[in-house]
Amino acid sequence: MEQSATRVRWGIVGITAIASLLLYLDRYCVGFARDAIQQEFNASPVMMGWFVSAFFYSYALGQVPASWIGHRFGIRFALTAFILTWSLFTGLIGAVTSVAAIIALRLLCGLAQAGAFPCAGRIIRDWMPVAQRGVGSSYVTFGGRVGGAIAPVLTGSLMLWFALMKADPTIQPDEILDPVKAAQAIIAPEPKAAADWFRKMREAAAPDAEVSRLTATLVDADRAQIAAFLNDPATLSAFAVGLPSDVMQQFRLSESSFTPKAAREFWQAALPQHVKKLESRGWRQTLILFGVLGIFVALGFWWLFREEPARHPWCNAEEVALIQRGQPVNAAEPESDPFPWMGLLTNWNLWANSLMQFMTNVGWIFLGTTLPRYLDEVHQVPVIQRSVMSSIPLFAGMAGILIGGPWTDRWTVRWGRRWGRTGPIALSRVLAVGGYALAVAVMWGWLGPRESISTAWIAVAGLSLVAVATDLGVPATWAWAQDVGGKHTSAVLGWANMWGNLGAALASQLSEIVLGKAPALADWTLLFFCCGGAFVISGISACVMDATRPLTGGNKSISDIS
Repeated sequence: MEQSATRVRWGIVGITAIASLLLYLDRYCVGFARDAIQQEFNASPVMMGWFVSAFFYSYALGQVPASWIGHRFGIRFALTAFILTWSLFTGLIGAVTSVAAIIALRLLCGLAQAGAFPCAGRIIRDWMPVAQRGVGSSYVTFGGRVGGAIAPVLTGSLMLWFALMKADPTIQPDEILDPVKAAQAIIAPEPKAAADWFRKMREAAAPDAEVSRLTATLVDADRAQIAAFLNDPATLSAFAVGLPSDVMQQFRLSESSFTPKAAREFWQAALPQHVKKLESRGWRQTLILFGVLGIFVALGFWWLFREEPARHPWCNAEEVALIQRGQPVNAAEPESDPFPWMGLLTNWNLWANSLMQFMTNVGWIFLGTTLPRYLDEVHQVPVIQRSVMSSIPLFAGMAGILIGGPWTDRWTVRWGRRWGRTGPIALSRVLAVGGYALAVAVMWGWLGPRESISTAWIAVAGLSLVAVATDLGVPATWAWAQDVGGKHTSAVLGWANMWGNLGAALASQLSEIVLGKAPALADWTLLFFCCGGAFVISGISACVMDATRPLTGGNKSISDIS
């Protein structure tokens, strides 16, 4: 009786997907802690631009060298070392005392994470049959999207949990950033000095005798006096007279429940530039915890993974034969093959792929870095709701990942490798442009008041469409690299990833400059138009890519040399 093939390959895909999850969790957890870090160190927009983009610059420039490390020392050693080092640097961010040190550690995190996806692409290439490369790529990239999606929720929840462990939730004097400006923002808010809804409410309530009496005590007040004023439930009760019903609901307020905790939530949302948020107390412990988690993931990968199916003690001959069935001839090239430097530099096919990834990341990076800030400053969403809303687009993107793998595999069978790979990428970019258009319509109040939670959810729906559209093309992008790269898949993935993350780095830094500390609606609109335009260029570039032209040069297709 013929023995059935083992299924070790799915365990290898699984542990690689877990590493991918950790990769994105550690990458984007600091984005949610951004405001806390900026306030604690009083960092300028330029410094915060470097804080966000530093990772992507080193991540981009480290792609090809990290691919060489995997090529030279083997995937098992390389990826284990990468996981350990990026986890160490993530944890150390929670222990440093300056923005410069954080930027340096983010640079090191980027270098350590640079080899993860090139190694993962090589793992899928060596461990999955040709007909299942799209699905295998879907599962690994799906793990990354899970990590990115849970990063805001997990980071926000842990920050708040650690903050509540340390002290009571009332506002402390050192959490008033500038007493003079804070008092001014309470008495007579200037544009951008307070949340829009609070400024409108304060102007309407100005003649009220009780509010006027209370705010008169703030003249020449110091931090301790302002903190005591804001923590007093009677203060909140007086100000809440002018609150619209949806704002009352947003902060879970009623006429008889003005507690110190409710006052804290109210004032940190009303005066975002003057009162630190409660969760900012717990960002350090959260990052340290994420760093420790990486040690266990690295040990799990080392224990389970082997370089090739034939070397794995649990993988039988039938599974080895299944994996090798349909592999092209160049799959047998020896490990000692020279690294393809000249091919990377001169192949027009790879340059088209690089431009596609560069522009994709310019358009997508908003979801991973700036979305929490957008929800906070434009829609005034509280922390827990904001953390959930920030995660929704990345959770939605998972559907794109899972659909995109079978999509590219089926289209490849029907239309061939040329359009089976590039078609899903190009079409998905059209959907992304539509998602940003919906977000702009919401931001300008065309679909309801910006301050309404229901309207904010419509914006999240538009940005979720961007995430789904982006991720629909990810499995096709990976499969394209595996088709073109052969044994040099990690080099091809690393090269394109380098350009993609240079796009993310540039976009992150420019967005901080465009927005500044207090962006107007026109600034946010300009940012959204730039993101949508980037997806247009990405889709055009995808149409130029050709999966039938391998890196080995020549005009033969993969199918010709199989």
